[in-house]
Amino acid sequence: MADAEPSLSDLFQAHRKGLAGAVRSVLGGSADVTELLQDAFLKCWRSWQNGTRPRDPVAWMFVVAWNVARDARRAQQRRPRHETLHEDSNVAPTLPPSPSHALEQREALARAQAAIHRLSDPEQQVFLLRTAGELPFDAIAEQLAIPVGTAKTRMRSALQKLRQTLGAAQATTRSLR
Repeated sequence: MADAEPSLSDLFQAHRKGLAGAVRSVLGGSADVTELLQDAFLKCWRSWQNGTRPRDPVAWMFVVAWNVARDARRAQQRRPRHETLHEDSNVAPTLPPSPSHALEQREALARAQAAIHRLSDPEQQVFLLRTAGELPFDAIAEQLAIPVGTAKTRMRSALQKLRQTLGAAQATTRSLR
């Protein structure tokens, strides 16, 4: 007896954490991840109802979520930013061993998010699909309609830029101690 194919809702729920991470990587901690994931799910669901059946539905969901987040980022850039009291409300709370450790973690996360934001859109997209989506390069290439070698090159370029940016920031932090 063949196993039933998981529903789109089940797939989306199973990968929700990775999809949320991809959205946060594009928009930062202030993003309304729940709302953006709902938008992404609705886009996927409408396409699914209209007969879209991608060979790799997980990669497809990540591409849709990334595009929704990128569109939201563009919309944010067009309107003035208003600071909120709960800027990090979408980040899961943890109990750090000390206040200084918590501060260091927040600063490291902010540096990483800023570094990811500085990547080009093609580099950022491949990086997020690979890291947050945990997708293989062939699935990334298929979803983005690019050769596998191009996906690997974009990932290598993204990693080099992130290492350079984050390595320089880490060296600066050490010199201040």
